[in-house]
Amino acid sequence: MSRISAPLTFLIVGLAAAIGHFVFPPLSITAQIVVLGAAVAVLGLPHGAIDAYIAERNGLWRSMGGLAVFAGVYALIALTVIGAWIILPVLSLIAFLVISAWLFGADANARSTLERWLFGGLLLSLPSLFHPASVADLFASLSGASARGLVPVLRSIAPVALIGIFALLIRPNSVASPRWTDIATISGLVLFAWALSPLVYFAIYFCALHSPIHFRRVLHLVPTSERSNAFVQTLGFTAATLLFAGATIVFLSDTLSLQQSS
Repeated sequence: MSRISAPLTFLIVGLAAAIGHFVFPPLSITAQIVVLGAAVAVLGLPHGAIDAYIAERNGLWRSMGGLAVFAGVYALIALTVIGAWIILPVLSLIAFLVISAWLFGADANARSTLERWLFGGLLLSLPSLFHPASVADLFASLSGASARGLVPVLRSIAPVALIGIFALLIRPNSVASPRWTDIATISGLVLFAWALSPLVYFAIYFCALHSPIHFRRVLHLVPTSERSNAFVQTLGFTAATLLFAGATIVFLSDTLSLQQSS
């Protein structure tokens, strides 16, 4: 996969979604969640499911027993995060945003730590700039009413991050060529964050830009002879994750129904 293919895919998909948003009637929030959940399951989950292969390559497991231990530890970490979120919801949301900013900050070909933080901060703060009420509602549903207070902070970060990242990208440099791909990617982020709902905006970014870039980086490390093995492991962990998520949704829906009826 070439370097420009993922950004181009992101821009094409984002533009199509933005045009569709203005041409067709808006989807209900339920319909958005169903469509976006399916897209993330098909295009987003595999990029994390390949972690099992990466762990094998790094010697963290060598047998089926080792794989079971790895999967158990992986699940335990996930449950720990869920538990922390229940106990400290706002602090967990803040930690999640900070970690996500660093993780996603590498997607615009960042050439310095400052660029990485600026891009990641811009990506996560733009929806708060254009749709503060919607983001506040999402935060409240995730971490309670107190989480609404994070929206003004993110709104103040967005213009600073935007000015900072563009200043770094367009500064004169006699050695490097203009970074048109990165400029186009960031311009697309701003346009899509303005035109689309926060959920749609992030799903398009995650599925059309972040996941392909992650796969490209991983595939560079996978020998051709092992790619079928990596694919099978990725498919298996994706299916297991979907089954676990489905069972969790059913359990939570039953629990909520019992609570509401009591």
